[in-house]
Amino acid sequence: MSEPEFIVPPPGLVPDAPEPDRPGQAEGTVRAERALPGFRPPPGIRPPSALPIAPPALPADVAPAAAPAPAPVPTGPWHLRSADGIEFSVPERVVVGRDPKPNTWLQGATVVAIPDHTRSMSKTHALLEVRGGRLLVTDLDSTNGVRVWPEGSEPTDLEPGVPAEVPLDAVVLLGDVALLVERAPADSV
Repeated sequence: MSEPEFIVPPPGLVPDAPEPDRPGQAEGTVRAERALPGFRPPPGIRPPSALPIAPPALPADVAPAAAPAPAPVPTGPWHLRSADGIEFSVPERVVVGRDPKPNTWLQGATVVAIPDHTRSMSKTHALLEVRGGRLLVTDLDSTNGVRVWPEGSEPTDLEPGVPAEVPLDAVVLLGDVALLVERAPADSV
């Protein structure tokens, strides 16, 4: 009698793994995760976290601790910074790129030249503007595009010429240049 190389448990001892519910997906199809080819956030710029939005629920017999005072809501100026030490604020309208030359309709906007040794950013790459307290970004028909990467979500490629809202703590990708979007509390300004 030959001995088996592994022990087989009796039927019913180990439950079968449940099949995930995948409506509209053919059997045997594997859904690939969406990824940004070749993009890694530079050191110092944290990618949006994969942490849960809310803490896990407490069991019914456990009393919750006293809630901490809510943090002040940041309402000061919008501010962007990179791992390379590039920092600037967006007071109203800012045109960014390697060497921005705003079109006539953008005259009066603040111009911010961002060093990009890889030349992944266009000379005049994007418009950042504040409207109604919200930060918007518009791709100015750049070669390598603009992406908005909100915390806890997937990055979104923007259509040239179409403004998109940028949430607090998102990362804005201008070509390969990553900028973290922050906002200072109003009383700290």
